[in-house]
Amino acid sequence: MPYSKLVYTTSGVNLCKICGKVLHKCKCQDETHRTAPNTPHNPQIQLQRKGRAGKEVTVISHVGLGGAELHRLLQLLKKKLGTGGTLKNHSLEIQGNRVLEVREILESHGNLTRQS
Repeated sequence: MPYSKLVYTTSGVNLCKICGKVLHKCKCQDETHRTAPNTPHNPQIQLQRKGRAGKEVTVISHVGLGGAELHRLLQLLKKKLGTGGTLKNHSLEIQGNRVLEVREILESHGNLTRQS
């Protein structure tokens, strides 16, 4: 079972090294999926309505961060925008049409390269 998560171990080390949660509750991404820290990021910011009963959601994908960093970025965006959001399939989902605000926040925090 190469794709299963460890639920119990007798070694006593059943905590995630990144987030510190129990391994079967951990949602961190593998360390190998991270990009180099000095690499410019070009995340995609999209507005989606499909499959959401007509409600708008701003989706930020291809951010190039690991699980813990994605979670911190999500918390920052939710706090700055005063709205709800979630992390699904390594993409951030923010409630409402917040494309311009998200772009400005990512540019100001250096997570997005400015396009001329």
